[in-house]
Amino acid sequence: MSLTMDKNEWISRFDDLICSPSIREFYGEREFFNVGYWLSHTQDQQEASSTLMEKLLEFIPNKQGTILDVGCGLGATTHYLLKYYPLTAIVGINISPTQIARSLLNFPEGKFLLMDAVEMDFADHSFEQIICVEAAFYFNTRQQFLQEAWRVLKPGGTLILSDLSFATTELLGDWTVPQANTVKDRAEYQNLYQQTGFKDVQFVEVTEECWFRHFRHLKSWLTEELQSGKLDEETYNLNIKPLDNLLSSSVITYWLVAAQKPVNIL
Repeated sequence: MSLTMDKNEWISRFDDLICSPSIREFYGEREFFNVGYWLSHTQDQQEASSTLMEKLLEFIPNKQGTILDVGCGLGATTHYLLKYYPLTAIVGINISPTQIARSLLNFPEGKFLLMDAVEMDFADHSFEQIICVEAAFYFNTRQQFLQEAWRVLKPGGTLILSDLSFATTELLGDWTVPQANTVKDRAEYQNLYQQTGFKDVQFVEVTEECWFRHFRHLKSWLTEELQSGKLDEETYNLNIKPLDNLLSSSVITYWLVAAQKPVNIL
């Protein structure tokens, strides 16, 4: 995944992060793992994560046919799709056996497959829609994922995703994402989709609504945990400095994206 560790080590480290008790407490009863979309009246992270799903699914006015959830995490995003799609139309994939097992525990009737997003074991033209929530920037690489998404989408199909573009991975940690996924500016990021062959691509920049409001809420939550005695001062201080760095960053942009595969492919 990065230059500092192999794929299995990266998966294990990410499993520890997403499944940690403190992270799960912060996200409440639903097992989301994304920054969410924060409205002025949003109360907590769980509500913000649900709102993010609604914002993404607005890109698909005609919610029919099959939908693939790529990088399904612990299954909350996949389960949310039941609001609009029948059970038989939904498939979730993830590279982590631990996360697949937990997805099945959370959503036993769901269909979850162990699969790498950049090497999908699906035939060409398998799905009408693909959704990918805050995962594409982790993939090795994002460009290869876009090519695979293009391949498995049916002509006329739609890819929707929330994604981060960044000029450097420094603030995200040296192990988190591949250097190949950095882009120097907005134009270079948007060109990734055009190079793959997607048309009618919509880009909505929501860095304030998603990224910054999430981390401001997380900072407030940590402060409340400290004041209530649930969090010790040393742990609090270790977490606050990285949060302050993320909140002052100008190199990270949060996107909602919808991209169409043309009906007629030359």
